[in-house]
Amino acid sequence: MFLKKSLGQHFLREKNTLAKEARLLGPMGKTVLEIGPGDGRLTEQLLLAGASRVIAVEKDIALVKVLEEKFSNRPVHIIHADFLELDARKIGKIDRIAGNIPYYISSPIVFRLKEFEFEKALLMVQEEFAKKMVAKPGTSEYGRLSVTSQLFYEVEYVQKVGRNQFFPAPKVDSAIILLEKRQVQDTEALESTIRSIFQHKNRTLRNALLSSGFEKEGIEILGAVLKKRPRELTLEEIKQISEKISQKRPAI
Repeated sequence: MFLKKSLGQHFLREKNTLAKEARLLGPMGKTVLEIGPGDGRLTEQLLLAGASRVIAVEKDIALVKVLEEKFSNRPVHIIHADFLELDARKIGKIDRIAGNIPYYISSPIVFRLKEFEFEKALLMVQEEFAKKMVAKPGTSEYGRLSVTSQLFYEVEYVQKVGRNQFFPAPKVDSAIILLEKRQVQDTEALESTIRSIFQHKNRTLRNALLSSGFEKEGIEILGAVLKKRPRELTLEEIKQISEKISQKRPAI
């Protein structure tokens, strides 16, 4: 099979790990949206684990043809598309999301998942990326990805997956993460607050907000928290900051 380096294609070849991913997701009787199924090796395990239907979104037309032939008589609906350009409204409600996703678009995919209506997701990502998703305030790995992930999902780091389990082998190890979607209000306001804070993450909150276009008078209501740096802010503090300054947020 000819792999396209430009699409970050690295196929997990360890069947036991693929089967474990499917079991962890719990697809029995569920509809699963799969991101980048490749040649269908995880798709197969999802069906074996009882998925009632798999919606497989694949960007590579050569692999779409492989999938169409492989699953011609199975409950698999194949969509030739870039997941990042997929209209979540047209997909509608689904039960589960799965994907061994390309490293170079992991952040956009995680942020885009918020637009979909689902219960639980399982992703294979770069190990460093997974650690950032679950990082706690005050640590060097804590940042915009940590806050966004933990505000909008219950995030569980499951296990490390060695690079030797992939073909071709990537230069770094991977990890399995599980996400359960939270019900969060004011998503747009929260995202704007997080961007404003973490694009100047090495400054105090006061200076970060001022640098992002907020007026000094508009942020004084935040009080002592203005002296903290973004990496020190808890999720609850960030939600409170968003609520207090939501009417004073500049267009960014």
